Amino acid sequence: MGSYSMEDHSFPFVTDADKNRAFSIMEKVIAALNAEGLPYVGFLYGQFMNTTDGPKVIEFNARFGDPEAMNLLALLTSDFAEILVKMASGTLTPADVSFAPQASVCKYLVPEGYPDAPQKGGQRLRIGDYGNAKLFFANVTLTDGGEYYTQTSRTLAFVGLGDTLAEAEVQAQRAAESVKGAVRYRRDIGTQEVLEKRISHMRDIR
Repeated sequence: MGSYSMEDHSFPFVTDADKNRAFSIMEKVIAALNAEGLPYVGFLYGQFMNTTDGPKVIEFNARFGDPEAMNLLALLTSDFAEILVKMASGTLTPADVSFAPQASVCKYLVPEGYPDAPQKGGQRLRIGDYGNAKLFFANVTLTDGGEYYTQTSRTLAFVGLGDTLAEAEVQAQRAAESVKGAVRYRRDIGTQEVLEKRISHMRDIR
């Protein structure tokens, strides 16, 4: 339903030790593949859950995360094509990848009833003025007359950017509010309230 990132590309509820351990786990996966004669070249999306014993793996995907990639790629300042070429040739270094020092908030709009019983048959969408937010279409149809209709999966997403998380959230929220139709979204994603809940939760389990 959405995701967010802070302007320093970290989170106040994730310690350096947590981050380093998660990176170490992913590095060990790559090393194990290499040792088996199956060198991996591509994107490795590791999903982790923080516990009292530190980060634990939920899953790995050999693809971008969705919607997390929208948060990060919206901040990418390097040439994406060049990154892919260097990745394929094995010459990619950390210096080749840079991101703007901004926060980002992604809010997904989904059909009413999603995910258990999304409305079928398609419902018309009217997209208003979404300002400077970035719009990403997902599961929609476009008629010859230029009208958008929902389908049964996630419909579209807006990404707001800002110097602070609050600025990015306001931009994404205003964009989401511009859409009229049988869709819904989570208003709380990227808000200070949710951030404080995460901080409090991690404080409790530690």
